[in-house]
Amino acid sequence: MRRVSFVVAVALAAACGEGHRRSGPDDAGVSVTPTPAKAASAVATHAEVQHPVEPTPLPVVDCPVETDVAEPDYRQVDRLLDQANTSFDDDRLAEAWACADQAADLAPQSVEAHHLRAAALAALGHEGEAQVAYTMALALDPEDPETLRAAADFYINVKTDKARDNLQVGLELARRGFSRATARRRGNASLRADLALLEAQALNDLGKSDEALERAEEAMRLAPSLTAAIHERGVALFNLSRFDDARTAFSRVLGVMPDDPYAHQLLGRTYEWLGRASDADAHFRRARELGPDEFTPPVVIPVDEFRAEIDRVLGELPPERRARVATVPIEIADLPARADLEAVDPPFPPTILGLFRGLPHGVELPISRTGGKPPLRAIVLYRINLGHAVKTREELSEQIRRTLLHEIGHLEGLDEGDLRRRGLD
Repeated sequence: MRRVSFVVAVALAAACGEGHRRSGPDDAGVSVTPTPAKAASAVATHAEVQHPVEPTPLPVVDCPVETDVAEPDYRQVDRLLDQANTSFDDDRLAEAWACADQAADLAPQSVEAHHLRAAALAALGHEGEAQVAYTMALALDPEDPETLRAAADFYINVKTDKARDNLQVGLELARRGFSRATARRRGNASLRADLALLEAQALNDLGKSDEALERAEEAMRLAPSLTAAIHERGVALFNLSRFDDARTAFSRVLGVMPDDPYAHQLLGRTYEWLGRASDADAHFRRARELGPDEFTPPVVIPVDEFRAEIDRVLGELPPERRARVATVPIEIADLPARADLEAVDPPFPPTILGLFRGLPHGVELPISRTGGKPPLRAIVLYRINLGHAVKTREELSEQIRRTLLHEIGHLEGLDEGDLRRRGLD
């Protein structure tokens, strides 16, 4: 699932639309490597197939502001930026870009002009050009909280590529913005709430939902009616396996926004874990009705068909590697066991697609002082979670392959960084 950017503010217009979370625990995430104390527990993955969107060409649109050669440049810039804001608010995005771009030509050091150019370009799907414009705005004023908010939102919510590096950039921008906004003599509570929310969104996507929960609650403290913060708190609670609390949070979101398909989908996932299948199905259906382009029925195949997919992947391995993997059982489960999720701190999200349980091949640890033994080695793939993570049967085959190869990598001693560098994050 994707978020629609909730930050559309520019330097001239300090107000920010609230919007709501467009991403949940089904998103691509980063598996957590067990801490040394938990080294014998588990390593998981919950990557998702990405669906990049190609930008449409920029239409040729003129800014409606008439220029006057007798007018000082600074007054023309003011009128251009006023028009760019109005055009942006009215969803005339190409016109907004044209006005902001013209203002940037007249005033190359105008933070607001580059900020507006970036916002319009991002909304038009021209992410590369938007990124350069945000970089320019921050180069001119790296301390401006409003620009930091917009740039953080771009990296966390707008960019199609949900790579870890983009999320880390967005997180650091949001943290800096929150710090700068807090340092102001009269700190803007709404601005700080937005920045704390952006931190929570990035942290949830980075698999740090314990920290995300804290930042979402800070956003709620600053702006109690910010529905997006309530939603993000629900995402963190779900990821931490606090399903009753997550159900309360998503129900509260739907009390305010009953037609939010993302809250329906996540409430469905929550009911799925609470064993309330009929309630889960009802919310899944409602999510598909409200967001047919975003949500499709999960691609859940029979166990024997799933096993054939595993065998196909194993058959493609070199003989030596296939022999090594043959020493470890590969299990199929519908959903993760609570014990596996809670084997690390914070726990793995309930939406993980696969897990390697035990120690890497060739590594043995003695029995601990408490008498505990490392768990037996096993690879587990989760049939329902994989079905939710894709939209087509072809995507499911590819995701099973990627997830299995990811877990085999952990069996062979690779960590998350190693796997990311091999394209298997």
